[in-house]
Amino acid sequence: MAEPSAGPRPEHTMPLLALITQRSLDADYEHVAARRRASGDVEAPRHPLPRRTAAVVLLAFGLLVTVAAVQTSRNASVDDASRASLIDQVNLRRQAVADLQRELAREESRGLALRSQLTTLSTSEQAAQSRLQRLQVRTGFGGVRGPGIEATVGNAPDAAGAELIRDSDLTLLTDALWAAGAEAISVNGERLTVLSAFRNVGVGILVNSQPLNPPYVFSVVGDPDTLPANLLSSSIGGQWYALKDSLGLRFEVKDGGTMTLPAAREQPLRHAEVVTPPDGQTRTQTGEGGS
Repeated sequence: MAEPSAGPRPEHTMPLLALITQRSLDADYEHVAARRRASGDVEAPRHPLPRRTAAVVLLAFGLLVTVAAVQTSRNASVDDASRASLIDQVNLRRQAVADLQRELAREESRGLALRSQLTTLSTSEQAAQSRLQRLQVRTGFGGVRGPGIEATVGNAPDAAGAELIRDSDLTLLTDALWAAGAEAISVNGERLTVLSAFRNVGVGILVNSQPLNPPYVFSVVGDPDTLPANLLSSSIGGQWYALKDSLGLRFEVKDGGTMTLPAAREQPLRHAEVVTPPDGQTRTQTGEGGS
């Protein structure tokens, strides 16, 4: 059985480079043959020049492929270096973010501790402020407003000499009012403090270095429902009523409604000064101080 003759290789099975070269050579051959037929020269075509052209084309194509391969290799190296650099930068940024988050957590903890301290200090300040206000009311150096009674005492008609009201009489009445539940007292507008004292100067009476003229009006802040009864029933109140009756003093107690008592004027220290030693413990030292 005869073997089939080897025919021309189908174009779709030829390598791309060989196909391009073959087509180029066929076109050159056909062009040269056409020119020779037109000129009447039917001599067999010469092939050296087209072959040299094909060799040059192949060389140029190989050079282009080589350059492309080298460039691709270089670009791959650059891409790998850029990718590694980006990864390093991302890792550094992550570490920086982690450090900042830890610092933020520490600052938040400090903020919570400071807020807790602030709350404690605010509570202590409010307690101290409330205590200060109570002390100011009790000592007379803070203004007060509230319900109370008004007690008025005056000399007996045609009283003279020893029958006139003296500083000790007003002191007794004041002590009786404190014992009856008074929270704040003023006499003729002069607020009584822990430093206040009635003092006779001739026939007049001074309190807080201010002169008082009869009748003496005691404005007393306290419970108006219990103050009069407590004044009458207490032992010191009984002493006051006995003195009043013996001297024939005029004495009247009535509901004063809502009253406002101003704060007393602060008195400068004359015989005491505040000394702060190195240990920080404040002490009061007696002696002649500045006015």
